[in-house]
Amino acid sequence: MWPDVPERIEHALAASDPVARRVAAHELQTLGAKRGAPLVLAALGDSDVEVRLAAAQSAIRLRIAPATEAVLPWLGDRETRLRIAACDVARALPNPRAIPQLARALGDSDAAVRAAAADALGSQAAHGAVRQGQASDDAVAPLLGKLDDASPPVRIQIARALARLGDARAVVPLVGKVQDSVPDVRQAVARALGELGDPRASQALILQLRDNVTDVRVEALGALGRLRAPDAVDAIAPLTIDRQPTLRLAAIAALGRIGTTQAVRALIAIMGAGDDAGGGLERTPVREALVSAGPAAIPELSNLLGGTPSTASAVSAAWVLGELHASNEAGAIVRAMRRGVLPAAAALHAFAGAGTRESVPIVLEFVGDASPLVRAEATRAAAALLEPSQPDGRAVEPLAAALRNAALSSVERASLVALLGRTGAPRAASVLEGLVAAKDPALRLAAIDAIGTLGPAGVDNALLEKLSDSDAIVRLHAAVALGDSGSARARDALLAKMDSGDELDRAAFLTALGGILSRVPSEAAVTKLSHALELAVGPERDALIGAIGRTRTVGALNVLGNLSRSLDVDDRRTAATLLPVHASSAKVLARLLAGDADASVRAQAAWSLGSIDGPEGIPLLEAIARGVDIDPAVNATAAIGRITARSKSSLLATRWLCPLLSDPRAHVRSNAAHGLGATGARCGNGNAERQLLIDDPVDIVRAAAASALLATPLSAEDRAALDHCAASERSSRVAHGCRTASAPVGAPHAVEVYVIADGASLPRPRITYALELADGFIRAGTADRRGAVFEPFAPDGEVSLQRPSAQAR
Repeated sequence: MWPDVPERIEHALAASDPVARRVAAHELQTLGAKRGAPLVLAALGDSDVEVRLAAAQSAIRLRIAPATEAVLPWLGDRETRLRIAACDVARALPNPRAIPQLARALGDSDAAVRAAAADALGSQAAHGAVRQGQASDDAVAPLLGKLDDASPPVRIQIARALARLGDARAVVPLVGKVQDSVPDVRQAVARALGELGDPRASQALILQLRDNVTDVRVEALGALGRLRAPDAVDAIAPLTIDRQPTLRLAAIAALGRIGTTQAVRALIAIMGAGDDAGGGLERTPVREALVSAGPAAIPELSNLLGGTPSTASAVSAAWVLGELHASNEAGAIVRAMRRGVLPAAAALHAFAGAGTRESVPIVLEFVGDASPLVRAEATRAAAALLEPSQPDGRAVEPLAAALRNAALSSVERASLVALLGRTGAPRAASVLEGLVAAKDPALRLAAIDAIGTLGPAGVDNALLEKLSDSDAIVRLHAAVALGDSGSARARDALLAKMDSGDELDRAAFLTALGGILSRVPSEAAVTKLSHALELAVGPERDALIGAIGRTRTVGALNVLGNLSRSLDVDDRRTAATLLPVHASSAKVLARLLAGDADASVRAQAAWSLGSIDGPEGIPLLEAIARGVDIDPAVNATAAIGRITARSKSSLLATRWLCPLLSDPRAHVRSNAAHGLGATGARCGNGNAERQLLIDDPVDIVRAAAASALLATPLSAEDRAALDHCAASERSSRVAHGCRTASAPVGAPHAVEVYVIADGASLPRPRITYALELADGFIRAGTADRRGAVFEPFAPDGEVSLQRPSAQAR
């Protein structure tokens, strides 16, 4: 933003022309909260209605908390739109002082105002504005008194608000409304009773299963599932074979959520029939419901496989055991397959989740099977069971033999080659070395990648040769593989090439060399690369700095220290990125760069401090997190969370991260929530986290809040919030996150990301980015002169680019 923009908007807000003021009021939301707050509050007092309405929207977007008290007088205004806008502001920006006036607004002559007031009252509790005692009475009592409002939309909104308040006193009055004359109201009441989570509502909801409106019955089923009502199983079970698909699916899902032995048996009774009769390996409603039931389903499914089930039932049972990672039942799956009860493809599919290392020989029996489906499932299972860090030589010969099968497609051969790398067995190297020269491009690349997965195995020459290949893709794959597996001999050979005068792909060459130096450091190599750095410019300079910085030697750290004092911002930023490689030795240097004049350097330094600093460094990071520059703030918040997680200190996490949950910047809030989850900490009674989950406007923040809740033991309020999210969340990603806790992340490893903007085909130097890592933390910043970002310790898992932090909405 140009420096004169706030001044221009302020000047326009003071103009005599109302049109100019209206335009300026709409522009207010483009300002940050710090610059925009005074202007928004001023605009809320404008004489023009349209200006005030636009200012109210800007206050909501910028999360300017004082705006709520500023708009409360609007609740008495003659203009209906202003009264509704006041309720909207109070809903988004809660304030306990708003409760009495919102309660009075429940008697407004306009139904839309009454509905908005009810919605706002419910949000006060969700945001933690309502506490125990009198304040709670102030919010609940007026809503209960208006349950018989003449307007159905108002009654619906009141039911929703009572659910969000979470007060058990609302249960009995709501039970009295399950037979409201309007179906939409009955539906809203059913949902509210489910969200309140009180078992007293189960009998009323069971009665609603007889409602003459399908949507009401579906909502009642969902509510019974959220209540996990065991007394409802007998009433729900007949609906699992109903002719109406929506009702049938809701009944199946409800039984899965109830998850008792009786509910599991009811689901098993319909397994292999209806929607589950296909016997394929895809998801079905019954299978997903049994997975939702969790460990309670395992004994019943194991018993089923031990009997004489239909093929479709056996396939579903094995599928669910695989999804539940029931490794103790691997033997039952094998026995069912050997007896002919369970098809081989289904057994292999289950082994991918429920198999053990003892299952590997059984899986390998099928990698050369005549059936393409069986071969594909065997390959998938072997990929899941083989771990390069735990070498398994048993797999080498069967895989090599399967490669000789002429009936295999190119894709299948490439998959088998990848498995050879995952064996981690040194004797697989000779097979892979011979395939590096294969004519099939897919097979050649698979062999190169597999050597990298295999690790150091003495196949350096084959990869060194491919660094000079005419195909740039082959050179890139060879460079990455060499970086992962190259020995000291390969390192010396690469360094010798620097003086040979041969034409080199410098990017591939330095990628390979940096990877090797990270594992096999050499001060001589650092010296040689430092001399080359003196003359390097542009993208190659960053590649050289990367290769030097990845070398864990005193000389390399000294080079980074010199670069941190460079007049070139790009040099300082790249140096800051590489400091985590040198652990605590680089702490002082990282703190120095955290005070750099350039925001992009501070951002990288703040992120690096998250890897190498301790609790004593948190005050510095907190000051950065509170600063106006967004990328440093995002990274500093993540750094605090990573430090508290490493320290296992809930006290530190709540002290420093809880205040940041209300930051106006989305990625700051997201990182704060993930930091709490990683530490296993909660903010007080959890209202702040539930607030983000229920009301935050940004998907990635709501997903982070769900992850934070699921990382700790759940209270009844937590379960209600997560159930509400799973049932009504508009984002599939967030809804899934509300149902399933994040899987543990694997060991960290180095990752290099090239940032390509939407609509572009090549990386752009110095482009801003936001990188979401597998543990949920967001790293923000500016790419180097190559358009690249280096992350020394990315947790194993998916890495994705999000919108830059300044654009996150």
